Amino acid sequence: IDVPEELGSCTKLEVLSLAGNQLTSLPASLSALAGLKKLNLSHNLIAHIPGCVYSMKSLVFLQLACNRLENIADQIQALAELKILIVEGNCIPALPKMLCRLTKLELLNVDFNDIQSVPAEMHRLRRLEKLACHPLDKGLHIRHNPLLKPIKEVLDGDLQALYSYLKAT
Repeated sequence: IDVPEELGSCTKLEVLSLAGNQLTSLPASLSALAGLKKLNLSHNLIAHIPGCVYSMKSLVFLQLACNRLENIADQIQALAELKILIVEGNCIPALPKMLCRLTKLELLNVDFNDIQSVPAEMHRLRRLEKLACHPLDKGLHIRHNPLLKPIKEVLDGDLQALYSYLKAT
């Protein structure tokens, strides 16, 4: 299934869900959706966040759960308004430092990935107030990852314990 190029001309769109469509990419024309606030691309076959997403500067909610994401590119920093980023159930091995520039993030869900390390700069994400378990809770969701650093004991503590650990290493 391909997303029609013409969708890019719907410049007044604020919410777009393309979940569950076996998509592997999006047309570049969607870069024109500069007013988009919520984008749901969950349950597709996407391996890399489509380039056009980084042009959607108004996004506050980006849902990419249950895809085949192999990374989060440094361009993620372009989405400065992002409050909620959900990438659970992918194949992401590490979180990029540039993610830590998204200081408005209130919920970051990276559960069920291949994450082995997180950047020391995570403490900049001050609005992530706790390690969260419940899917609707704000905070950092980072369970079910083969973390080498920080160690599991830190994650059983709280976010402050995590930040202290990251600063010390």
